[in-house]
Amino acid sequence: MLPMPTSLPAPATEERMRLLSMDTIRWRALERLYERRTAVDRLIQSLEDYERSREIRGASIVEISGRRKCS
Repeated sequence: MLPMPTSLPAPATEERMRLLSMDTIRWRALERLYERRTAVDRLIQSLEDYERSREIRGASIVEISGRRKCS
């Protein structure tokens, strides 16, 4: 989490407005990073699922002691 200032300067001062706007920018950036991380996690999960499905469909059949089995 981003650190919050311990005390804000008096209301309506330029410094207070600057601190509040910097916090807002940081929180929005953090929110965008979480959204991107979620998207990347979903992409990775989809690729893993796709690979698993290919492995299952691509299992070759081999002869073992006269019986056909999937390997």
